[in-house]
Amino acid sequence: MLILGHRGCAYYPENTMKAFEEALKIADGIELDVQKTADGVLVISHDENLKRLTGIDINIRRTNFENIKKINIQGEKIPTLSEVLDLVRSKNKFIDIEVKNPDDFIDTYKMVKNFSLEDYVISSFWHKGLYALKLKENAKIGLLYVHEPRSEELEKYFQIADFLKPNYNYVTDDYRTYFKATIPWTVNDVEKAKYFKEWDTFALITDFPDKILEGIKGGKDMVFNSPYLSYFLQMIDKDTVKKENNLISFEAVNYIIPLHIDELSIEGGNIKINKEIPFVWNIGERVNFEIEAKEENPKIKIRVREVGELTFTLKDIRNFLI
Repeated sequence: MLILGHRGCAYYPENTMKAFEEALKIADGIELDVQKTADGVLVISHDENLKRLTGIDINIRRTNFENIKKINIQGEKIPTLSEVLDLVRSKNKFIDIEVKNPDDFIDTYKMVKNFSLEDYVISSFWHKGLYALKLKENAKIGLLYVHEPRSEELEKYFQIADFLKPNYNYVTDDYRTYFKATIPWTVNDVEKAKYFKEWDTFALITDFPDKILEGIKGGKDMVFNSPYLSYFLQMIDKDTVKKENNLISFEAVNYIIPLHIDELSIEGGNIKINKEIPFVWNIGERVNFEIEAKEENPKIKIRVREVGELTFTLKDIRNFLI
């Protein structure tokens, strides 16, 4: 079973070269999203508008690439599909390209063909356009969907597509005939990943390829200090940071996936947030942090249901903000 990093991986800004590079150090491949600029350049972005990730209200499809390449996501530029295909080819890995707009099927396939890639799938919720691409170009396609198909519908999907790409919550025993062509998304639960591996599923997509791989191998629960610390620090809005003697405050924004915060504590100080724990930290939501140091370098612990326990120090935050 292949492990594919969802938009790269969750520790770094989504759909950026940094996220892809880090994911490919351990994962078997990556999943990403394609949009086309006004002048026809295929770039990597889930959203048509960049406001969620950059705060800038700009529509990719109405903007020329010259202006898009000036924008960054937490310090990382928006890559082109060509750049990512070159990276994937150099690593000899699998790539799942989700086409967000049906007008982009042909151009996306031509780009894949130019790189002579064999280990790929072009996927989309636009099934009619995908099927037309299959008939015209014999491209490898994957049907995306978020429902539980009837058995006859599932059989029809399988007859026209190379891969089935259901949301993992809708995978049932009816898939026992199709697991070798199934790529469920987005699987962040180790036990669910083990289930898919037992059924010899072709691949799964996850935000946390390292966690899933370690869990499948039967390793102990890991404390992902380094990558998760990077993920958390990138959430800090530096424009909101205030420092006063032994007090530091800031706002952090969740860019990636909803997170269940089950515990927040500090040794050697006080920490306050504008939420009552436990709580769900939704995408795009801001949380206010206020940290008071009573010792030289207080140790902070956050327990997140999706990833486990994260520990870091106030010094880690200060070093990031310099």
